[in-house]
Amino acid sequence: MTHTWIAMVFLAGLASLAESRTLALNTGDRFITVRTKLYADGWRADPAAHASTGEYDGLDRLLVQAGYAEVDYCSVGKSDCVLQYTKGSACLRLHTQGEEIRSMKLERWTDECREKGPSEAQNLLPADVRYMAQWRNECADFEQCKGADAYLLRLRKKYAQNTAVMKILKAYNRPVEIYPDTKK
Repeated sequence: MTHTWIAMVFLAGLASLAESRTLALNTGDRFITVRTKLYADGWRADPAAHASTGEYDGLDRLLVQAGYAEVDYCSVGKSDCVLQYTKGSACLRLHTQGEEIRSMKLERWTDECREKGPSEAQNLLPADVRYMAQWRNECADFEQCKGADAYLLRLRKKYAQNTAVMKILKAYNRPVEIYPDTKK
C-alpha cells in the first residue's frame, strides 16, 4: 500500500512538471500576452499569492487594483515582479521586469510553488479583497476614497455568491471621513 501511495505522488509530481514545461513562453514576451496564453491553457492566479509578503505597495498595488491577483510581490527599484499560477496541483512562477503593467516583460519562469510565510493562516481571503481592506484603510491619506469605493463595488459583484467574502466587504459600507476633525 505504501508503494502505491509513493508511486501516485511521484506520478502527480511528474504530471505537474510536464504541465509547466509544455507552455510556449519566451523570455522578453509582454506579461499581458503571456498571461493571456496561461489563462487559455487553464492556468489561474494562485488566490493566496500575496499571502506571505504583507501589504501592497507600488507596482504590486497597481497590479492587484487592475485585476491581477496573481502578484506575489514586486521589488522597488527596477521593478521585478513575481507572479504565481496554479493548474491542478502544478505551479508556475513568473518573473517579470518593467515599471508599468503594459511594459512588463517575462524574464524567466519556474515550476516552483509559492513560498509560504511562517505566520500564514489556512483560510486566507483572496488577494483583491485583502488589498481592498488595505486601500480602504489608507484611501483618505491619498485622497483616493472614490477610487476605493468604485473598486469595492466591483469586488461586491465579483464575490456576490461568496458569503465569507461578502461579510468582509459589507464592513466597508460606511463612507470614509476624510477630515473628521474639521467638521462643524
